[in-house]
Amino acid sequence: MECFRYASLPRELVCTENLTPWKKLLPCDTRHGLASLLNSEYIHNTRYHSLGIHFRQTCSDSTCTIPALELQQTISLVYDYKILGTKDWSFRKLFGQGFYQKCALADRSDIFVDTISASSKYFELEQLPDEVITSFRGGYTSTFAKYTLKDNYLSLSTKKGNTEIVPLQIPPYIHANQYLIGYGQEKGGIVTKIYNNFWKHLDVILLQNIPWYVPIYLHTLKIVANGRDIQPFALRYIPGKQREKPYYLEVLLRLPPQSTTTISVDFDYIFLKWQEYPPDANHGFYIGSAIISAYLPLARNFTGLPQDGGTIRDSFNASRNGYLVQVRTESLVITLPTPDFSMPYNVICLACTVVALAFGPLHNITTRKLVLKPMKKLGLLDRLKKLLHKEKAEAKEK
Repeated sequence: MECFRYASLPRELVCTENLTPWKKLLPCDTRHGLASLLNSEYIHNTRYHSLGIHFRQTCSDSTCTIPALELQQTISLVYDYKILGTKDWSFRKLFGQGFYQKCALADRSDIFVDTISASSKYFELEQLPDEVITSFRGGYTSTFAKYTLKDNYLSLSTKKGNTEIVPLQIPPYIHANQYLIGYGQEKGGIVTKIYNNFWKHLDVILLQNIPWYVPIYLHTLKIVANGRDIQPFALRYIPGKQREKPYYLEVLLRLPPQSTTTISVDFDYIFLKWQEYPPDANHGFYIGSAIISAYLPLARNFTGLPQDGGTIRDSFNASRNGYLVQVRTESLVITLPTPDFSMPYNVICLACTVVALAFGPLHNITTRKLVLKPMKKLGLLDRLKKLLHKEKAEAKEK
């Protein structure tokens, strides 16, 4: 029996140290090809960006006797029209430059632009594509403009279309969100809402990996769809252990058509050791996002790659019986009972002040040596000199 491990990193700070190792895995680094567009200054100014590395085992031949390991690198960028200042986009506006030379080590270097919005005159490409590809997948048709990278300069751009026409944004078949409930710092709850916009029921798998400092109670698990309680088909729960392993919850359930399903579970707030708090303890602790996996019967708004393919070219005209999609919710921030870390600081300052004030006199008393100096008897001549000096000093003062 194989053992699978799952882990998540709820929060990662934006840093070029994440982008540089990712680019070094490419065959031509960042000098040539598509990677030459990955300028950290422009990437980190986007509204959203995501880097991904995916490993999987594939077959080298049709009989699958020789296994192979496939590495797939992905990057997702979301731009804001307000930041760009215009709805007309180009490679220079998005990345700061265009393509100058293709990667010599790459078998193919192609750019595909989804032009499904161009049919409504929302935007028009200024450069003519090398090929126009029409893909029929899962009951929906998409059109792509293909550009093949060569050794000459290439910079795609669009010209202004009919701005009075706004494309209709159709919501996806399935989406979800997650939030916290409760008040105070004793008890709380995690609520995950899954929205099924399809006209038939959908079977989904909910996976949650909850940190050990948020102990959940399985008997409080409640699943409600459109006001009715539903029972899951399968449930797997692995209790966590403090400071050793997190809580694992996996639920298989069926979503009714056109429904909103709420999955809630209660937890307790616990006290941590003072050394377990981060430097910004009042910022809170992060809880990873929930993962919802489902097989969609249709491919509307679906841009994922097929399981038997590795590039976007394999997704053209790739109709299947179902389309695997994974939806991730937001990460949560929970504020655990936090001690007043200013009190130890005040105690330390007060104690140091008292010690400093008491140390000086005690040190002087215990280390100094007091010696009595005997008085020397003055003769008659010395007493007369002293008296004369005293009279002269009084005369000067007058």
